Amino acid sequence: MSLDISAVTFNSAQPHRLAHFWAQALGAQVVDGGNGYLHVRAAGMLIIVQSAPEHTSGTPTDVHLDLRADDRVLEAQRLVGLGATLLTERSDSHGTWSVLTDPDEREFCIG
Repeated sequence: MSLDISAVTFNSAQPHRLAHFWAQALGAQVVDGGNGYLHVRAAGMLIIVQSAPEHTSGTPTDVHLDLRADDRVLEAQRLVGLGATLLTERSDSHGTWSVLTDPDEREFCIG
């Protein structure tokens, strides 16, 4: 059983504006992460800003954790047993991940 925080991800209707804000605030650079993701790496932490055109600030999916696991499927099953809900599985050229919600219906991902 191994689960680590990979990144904190922000959904934004204006991802370039938000990524540049956090980069300037943290003294970092914005890097194109591919597939529409913008990366800001500061103090050993990765912030990902992704486009969400329908996004409304302050919604339950405003910010979420991206988690990394040795065995994504096993960890998703374990967390469902703890009270999470598995919503879907997604894939892109970076890999496959599971989208879940915690008991308060906040989304998070396991890759």
